[in-house]
Amino acid sequence: MPSARRAPQLKGVPTAGMVRLVAETPYTREDGYARRYRDIRFTTGSGAGTDRRERAALAALLAAAARRGLSVAGPWLDAPSGAGRMSGALPGLVVQADRDPAMVAAAGPGRPRACASVHALPFGDGAFAGVLCHRLLQHIPGADERRAILAELARVSRGIVVVSFFDALSLQSLRRALRRWTGKTRSGRSAVRRGAFLAECRVAGLEPVAVRALRRFVGEQTLVLCVRAAR
Repeated sequence: MPSARRAPQLKGVPTAGMVRLVAETPYTREDGYARRYRDIRFTTGSGAGTDRRERAALAALLAAAARRGLSVAGPWLDAPSGAGRMSGALPGLVVQADRDPAMVAAAGPGRPRACASVHALPFGDGAFAGVLCHRLLQHIPGADERRAILAELARVSRGIVVVSFFDALSLQSLRRALRRWTGKTRSGRSAVRRGAFLAECRVAGLEPVAVRALRRFVGEQTLVLCVRAAR
């Protein structure tokens, strides 16, 4: 079993109560994937439009949090951060965490970074004012694993968690299902109905307070603003 490791001391981020890092299912991508993801995936073709819509959805949810009197000030965690595309859309200090060392390297300097998994984040309880978990859960097919990840996000947040998922009630999801039924290549992505996902959030200790779809009933990508339940 891997030995326990402490996270680096990050200014403004409490590090008491570290958790043990655990071995994860291998995550493999071809050489150069992280750089292409950073430089091409969301800057060309339809990716540029997706990037604009995702940033707008996140901004709308942060504004909704402020209207509800929820504090967005203080350090934020972007996990998994990928190459850091969405980190700049978060307020204040942002700590980036991703289990892929190549993604952590692609994020570049300028922000605190950690190579860590969302299954066992190396930060103390309530270390962050808010947590963003974007473009991960569509790759997690099992509800139990999704709930475990959501619970870990809730643990390290003092209040706000913004998380994305793929909504099964969409044309994009239907197209993927048709491809499976006709024997086409599987994408490795999973969608869940909105009500079921919100229920998973509640089981994990998060109360959904606002939902923002990029293109409701057309596209799958949906962001949810949650508040951590009182401990």
